[in-house]
Amino acid sequence: MKNGENLRDQFVKRFFNISGDFDEYKRQETNRIGTNVMMMCLPAILIPSIVAGLWATKSPEDALLGLIFFNVIFVGVVICPYLMVASRRAHLTDNEVDVRDLPAARRSVLKRTLGSGLYGFVFFYLMQVILNFIFDHASFVGGLTSSHNIKTAILTGIILGTITGITYWMRLKKQR
Repeated sequence: MKNGENLRDQFVKRFFNISGDFDEYKRQETNRIGTNVMMMCLPAILIPSIVAGLWATKSPEDALLGLIFFNVIFVGVVICPYLMVASRRAHLTDNEVDVRDLPAARRSVLKRTLGSGLYGFVFFYLMQVILNFIFDHASFVGGLTSSHNIKTAILTGIILGTITGITYWMRLKKQR
């Protein structure tokens, strides 16, 4: 383990995208945010499960789909935005950079932006081809050469790279 950090600390730093040392303030804030998320998740786990259990007596497939959709929407609309806002308010994600190191930090942001865009392109391109091959029984080679798949993957890569770049750019803070 680098810097004497245990596996949990490394995981928490990666999950919250914490730069720098994982000091006591950051540890307390991540614990507070985690506790708040757990308190939000308890009713969101129990109540829909009970409803799905009652619903399953009439239509098990619809109950399962309803539970899955609720969980995905709850995580995407409630939990993820709360985590982003709370970690930003606690200044966990700020990347303090000395004024002399600002050009290098901006080049690093550009590299991360391009890397995320390329990752998004490759991931979604291959995922589209594989899913079309499995579910639509389309030709694998035909999916690889499909202009629709290529255009969609390029657009996805551009959007993902742009969002990533804006996020990292906003996290750069000049040290005073």
